[in-house]
Amino acid sequence: MYLNYEHHNYIDPQLPISFHLDKQSNRSLPFPRHWHEHIELLYVKKGTCMVQGNGVEVTAGEGEIIMITPNCIHYIYTGDDVCMYYCITVDKSFCDKSGIPISSGQFAMNIHDEYAKVCYKNIIEIMLNKPRYYKEEVKALVVQLMIRCCRSAENIQMFADTKEITSQLVVKAIDYIYAHFNEPITVNELCTYLGFSKYYVCRKFKAQTGKTIIDYVNYLRCMNAKRLIESGKFNITESARLSGFNNMSYFTRTYRRHMGYLPSKEI
Repeated sequence: MYLNYEHHNYIDPQLPISFHLDKQSNRSLPFPRHWHEHIELLYVKKGTCMVQGNGVEVTAGEGEIIMITPNCIHYIYTGDDVCMYYCITVDKSFCDKSGIPISSGQFAMNIHDEYAKVCYKNIIEIMLNKPRYYKEEVKALVVQLMIRCCRSAENIQMFADTKEITSQLVVKAIDYIYAHFNEPITVNELCTYLGFSKYYVCRKFKAQTGKTIIDYVNYLRCMNAKRLIESGKFNITESARLSGFNNMSYFTRTYRRHMGYLPSKEI
């Protein structure tokens, strides 16, 4: 079965999370099986939400939280007429910078910590109302929420479906790309690091992410350049160079292809 790699764009560099309300029904198809390198936290507003994470089913009712760890292959569904849940996806780099120990295990689990529920409810209220300084407050609450969730996860051992082990090649490739995208990385260097042939790696990567390795590297570079430009601390040329682009003409063409507009629009 085709596995969708889900890209998350964090457009606001000052708020590295995505936040939205989703709806599911027993009359609709479940979300396709997918995975991403960021952590995902669901808070059920109405009905019963079910997550299949690497072959393990997790169920949550109203007011409960489900955590889905990075790289866990999962899908979401319900047996109710209507299920509504908030979804927070936290950027991996934000967790790394905040010293939050994201688990290397791949699973979905219930979070029964009462303080975590309070944090999540506060985040919902703030994101819906957006009071003054809401971004700073949300980031502080997300750190607290993530710490409580990670503590819960440390006490539970979960086992991934062995059928999904082949996805670890792509997961490892993405981790490497994230660490080196602003360097002169090549496909051959990546394949040497992974220990597999170029043909095999490229085929597996494209099958699971929908992008070639070069497209994915350039996408990350463009997203990083966007954040740098929007910060106001760097001009377009500096942002391109710091993101791994050495040719401005190539950067402009690539940026337009991935973002849909020229980098000058960010100014």
